[in-house]
Amino acid sequence: MQIFFIVGAQKSGTTWLQRSLNSIEGVHCLGEGHFIDQLVQPCAEAVRSYNQTMQLVGERVYGGKGFYDTIPIPEFLQVMRDWILVMLLRNVDADPQSILAIGDKTPAHSIHIPTLRALFPEARYVHMLRDGRDAAVSAFHHQQRILRQMGQDNPKAPVDSGALDMFAKWAQCTRAVLKAEKTGVAVHTVRYEEMLIDPAQCLEACLNHIIPDQHWKPETIQAAVAANSFRRQSGRQPGQTDPSAFLRKGQIGSWRIELAPDTLDQLQPDDRALLEHLGYSN
Repeated sequence: MQIFFIVGAQKSGTTWLQRSLNSIEGVHCLGEGHFIDQLVQPCAEAVRSYNQTMQLVGERVYGGKGFYDTIPIPEFLQVMRDWILVMLLRNVDADPQSILAIGDKTPAHSIHIPTLRALFPEARYVHMLRDGRDAAVSAFHHQQRILRQMGQDNPKAPVDSGALDMFAKWAQCTRAVLKAEKTGVAVHTVRYEEMLIDPAQCLEACLNHIIPDQHWKPETIQAAVAANSFRRQSGRQPGQTDPSAFLRKGQIGSWRIELAPDTLDQLQPDDRALLEHLGYSN
């Protein structure tokens, strides 16, 4: 089975793509596993601490001839790889023989691709890319929705300052993916704006990247697209806003009416240059 990961900044359409892929027989995409930040990195720190302890014990207790070697990095990586694969297979609840591809969608993985590559050198990556201004506005409203659910909302929270913070996170994630791609990582980029226009073509291109030699019937693609449309998932037309829903609006360009005209002037020069480099300058 092919291993893959969906990466991309928060509120860039990664969940939409995840659900669409899950509608294809034999393809399974879970989310969000947070394998690196919540599992591998803490375990790596524990291994470092253990190795230091074993070195001290060997030197101070056994005169440099301790009984336990330090844990080698390849062994640690193999253990982590096996553990993650066990979790993936356990949670898809499918016969392994029926699985063509299995993966995970975690936006935080965008900045951890080098570690994922060390664990899964054969893995393929799909980068969901959205205009950072729209992603930032959407991420701000998503954050406010969660705070309301927790009883910690601030009705007067300014969208402009909040969106600027979210935009910085978008830029960090996007740069990390672009950097990984330059090092030879197999990344296929899907633009949110293009997926709104032709979701079938975008989904098929993703599948061809993940599993290159597989043939996909047009009706299979169309069924997956229909099952995961904004209308089907939300019960609303694109553009009809529900601030209490995960799928809030399903539209592009809302930053134009939600952000003050001078807000974007406060972007860091490098972040503005990134927008222009990606074609999001207008």
